[in-house]
Amino acid sequence: MGAVIELRDVRKSYVPGVPVLQGVDLDVRAGEVTALVGANGSGKSTLVKILSGYHEPDRGSRIRFGERLVEGHIHPARARAAGVRFVHQESRMVAGMSVLENLLVDRLGTASLGRLDWPAERRRAQAFLDEHGIDVDVRDDAGAITLADAAKIAIARAADPASDTDLRALILDEPTAALGRDDAAEMLDWVRTLARGRDVGVLLIGHRLEEILATADRVAVLRNGRIVADTPVTELDHDRLVEQIVGRAIDAYYPERGAETGQSVLQVRDLRGGAVRGLSFSVAAGEVLGITGLPGSGFEDVPYLLMDPRSGAGGELTLAGREIRVATTPVRARVQAGLALVPADRKRRGLATSVSVAGNIGLPHLRRFRRWPGLSARAEHRLAGDVVHEYGVSPADPDAVTGSLSGGNQQKVVIGKWMSTRPRVLVVHEPTQAVDVGAKAEIFRLLADAAADGMAAVIVSVEYDDLAHLCDRVLVIGSGRIVAELAGDALGPESLATAAYRSGIEPLAEPASMR
Repeated sequence: MGAVIELRDVRKSYVPGVPVLQGVDLDVRAGEVTALVGANGSGKSTLVKILSGYHEPDRGSRIRFGERLVEGHIHPARARAAGVRFVHQESRMVAGMSVLENLLVDRLGTASLGRLDWPAERRRAQAFLDEHGIDVDVRDDAGAITLADAAKIAIARAADPASDTDLRALILDEPTAALGRDDAAEMLDWVRTLARGRDVGVLLIGHRLEEILATADRVAVLRNGRIVADTPVTELDHDRLVEQIVGRAIDAYYPERGAETGQSVLQVRDLRGGAVRGLSFSVAAGEVLGITGLPGSGFEDVPYLLMDPRSGAGGELTLAGREIRVATTPVRARVQAGLALVPADRKRRGLATSVSVAGNIGLPHLRRFRRWPGLSARAEHRLAGDVVHEYGVSPADPDAVTGSLSGGNQQKVVIGKWMSTRPRVLVVHEPTQAVDVGAKAEIFRLLADAAADGMAAVIVSVEYDDLAHLCDRVLVIGSGRIVAELAGDALGPESLATAAYRSGIEPLAEPASMR
């Protein structure tokens, strides 16, 4: 099978003498899924940005799209003309435009005589989405659809046979980051079918190793700007792939945790809002509580109902003896009472990516840093330096622009920012989304250490393995209510999956922790 993308000696340095890519050689072959994995900071994002035309490679780099040798900067139109399509991690659609208009955006300026047959295009597009199992009306506002549907549509649009050129190569950058397990498995199964059925070469960049092993034909590992392994997936398992990525075996992937907990610090009664129909539970000091379920069950709403008065929540919340009005108490007052949230979407809800690391870490402390006639930059910088050191942020530079950091280091900044407020309860939604295995191990250790120091943690996630290893108890949500509570010997990845997939069962009247 021929290579639809061929990379030879691809190099990139942003600063002279400091290489990010050090001579990458890689082939993406027709009819195959080639996965590219690596730790945060290994050079994956830079390579994708070169292929998409965002960055220019260094002189001497050779990139071939099919028979076309591309020298210097890759113009996106040249890649498209060669049949190469991209689906980036942030696959958002333009709000205020319909789904149909988003699907046709590439053709709006190239249609015959500048006109489109809108009724015909609507029928064709709706049939196309229906064929791919995407339950969206093409007339809907694109800003109102879910991230999962947006990701599916982005991939489907790239593979649309009505496009102006034949698809030969598809580059997917973290395509499942916004998807639950079922949606991700369905989408990746479709990607494999696409590769083989239409002889398309797929380059899949991802962090979820179980998805990589289930989908790819070959796995290339990028470490320190070089391809250090290119292995058929049949010769890999999870542990060997982890070792290739980080350069060593991770003996203690999950930290050991003690079983001691203190008095109840957070009591939640009849929490309502979104898909949640009435949750009651409590969390003790030093305890790690997990909350999970299937996408759409309501478990994803819990972090924001607890923290954000704009979420339309109802119910009762008591934090360390202090009553919190879930519908009206401002976020600032909740933070002052000891509640903090690390959201799943760190770029939109957790960070100001154009601001420095110090500026982000200082945001919860603006009153503390107030000095006439403004803020104390020295105090802010000192706090940020402590957080950067304690949480292992790389580069260890408080003045670095946060958006320039890798995903794992951005996540450390978000966690460190809220941990610097010394919360009594930290709520974390998908703590390791789109971070590499090395960063995951570090984040797990940070959360375990904080719990050992007496902080209560609530981890809301779809990662059953992580929950089973990190949590003292896990609540499983179904149809907006608690349908299972697992702890001790009953708590494991398989039992969590079984509980999450059970249907038509009666919710628990009240979890054991509230009785």
